Order: sequence, then C-alpha cells, then structure tokens
Amino acid sequence: MDYPNNIKLSIIIFSVFTWNFLTVHGQELEPLILAERIFSKEHMPNMDAYITEDYKGPLGFDFKKRVTPRFTLLEQKKTSAVITMTLLDSLAEGIDTYLYFQKDSIWKVSAFRTLANTGIIQELKNSLEQMSKREVRRIIKYHKRRDDTDAYAIFASMDNYNFQLGNARLILELDQNIEKHFLENQDDFERLKRMALEQLQKENSMQQGRINLIENLEPAYQKLFISSVSTGGHNFKNCINFLIGGTLDNSVGYLYVEDKKDLPLMNPKNFIMIKKITGYWYIYKTT
Repeated sequence: MDYPNNIKLSIIIFSVFTWNFLTVHGQELEPLILAERIFSKEHMPNMDAYITEDYKGPLGFDFKKRVTPRFTLLEQKKTSAVITMTLLDSLAEGIDTYLYFQKDSIWKVSAFRTLANTGIIQELKNSLEQMSKREVRRIIKYHKRRDDTDAYAIFASMDNYNFQLGNARLILELDQNIEKHFLENQDDFERLKRMALEQLQKENSMQQGRINLIENLEPAYQKLFISSVSTGGHNFKNCINFLIGGTLDNSVGYLYVEDKKDLPLMNPKNFIMIKKITGYWYIYKTT
C-alpha cells in the first residue's frame, strides 16, 4: 500500500524516535546502569518493576547519607549478572557487597550478598590493635611461663600475634586490597603453590575429601596471613585453596585453578564472589 509523502515522513520520524528511545532505554536497563539507578539515594520511578519478588535486600535510600556506593561489573552472561557494590564512608573505608541480577524480559535485581558474621573478627582486630607492645609481651611471657602447654592464650609468640592481626585485617579488607596483597607477594604464593602441587603428585591423588597441604610450611604461609592450604572436598575439588579465614561457611581466600572448568560457579547461595587476579589465581568469598 502506498502512503502520501507526509504520512511516510511521519512513519519514518516515529520509527527513528521509537528506535532511539528503545536503544537508550535498553542501555539504561543494563545491570551496571540499573544498579546505579536502584541504589542511588534518589527514588527511582517504577522501581518495583526492576526487583524480583524474592529480593529482600536494601535499596539506595536505605544507606546513610555519608555512605557512597561504587559499582563494578564482576560478571555478565546472557540471563545473569553480578555487580560489586562497594560501600564507602567519608574516610574511604567500607565493605564490598554483591548484587545478583537475572533477566527474563528485562534485567531485575534478585539478591544482595556480603561476607557475613564478621563481627567477631572485627572485635578481634580491634582488641589486637589496641594492645600496647608491653601488653603483647606480657601475654607471650605468661604463656611461656605456664607448664600446661594446652593452656589457652590468645597468642603465644610475636609471630602468632602478627599473624592473627594481619589475618583479621585481610579478611575484612576490600577486594581491591586483598588482590593487592596477593600481587605484592606473588612470588611467595607461587613458591608455596609449587610445593603444594609437588605434594599432590607424591601422594595418592585418588584420596577422597579435603586434603591439607604443605602443613610443614605453616610459618611461611602464615607470614602471608593464610590460615591453611588445602584441596578437594565438595567445594574445591581440583582447586588449591589458600584460605585467609572467616567464620563457618563465610570465608575468603585465594584459589589456584589451572583448568577453568574446575572453577566454582558464582551464586548467591555459596560462592558469592569469584574474581580473577592474574593467570590461574582468583579471589573468592563464600556465604
């Protein structure tokens, strides 16, 4: 059917306008942009349309005035995405949180996660930081004076004190600083990884369950604020897990994974964050 020229022009203008609108609108609905909109401190119109029924987390206007969110795309697939939302205070200190998005017809935020149950670690960190050198030496001296080797002491040596303090600090650090710690000490991590692989080659590789590695090198990896090195088990299988620490299932550490298919999948119920550092090395967090 032929249309008059003025109608043709109107159709063309309408089509171009509609295409531009949908393109801009589509860009606005990408997970990173959507996260910035939902978690800004201004109310987002029609916000409920971009939140799944299962979402129970905070929104932007729930944050305190002096909290500033910073967003980074961690992973985006066809129908799922994960955004790191770093919440910073006026001193640029804060925590990393993770926003999960899913897509049916449009992107929607479906879950909010962060490393949980860190209060006891924060209390330990504060307690150790507040101790004077004299008090630290007194506790060590008291421990050495006791005949009962099983007697409890918060730390038994200066090395142990330094490990516990450094370990608590690293658990609570922002992801970028956990990554920085690895890169600054990469040669030491690589050396320990080689020894762990050598041990695996010598031992029965068919052993089931979790296998502790290089336990004879505990002083070496504790200097890096690593609490244990292991492989296997339900979660880590063919990964080498350089565990920093945490509480129960809420843990943070480094993974060495040579074959990417052995890398755990990010999900809001277990591995809430996996981020590549370099080569075969990754940071992870669980909940």
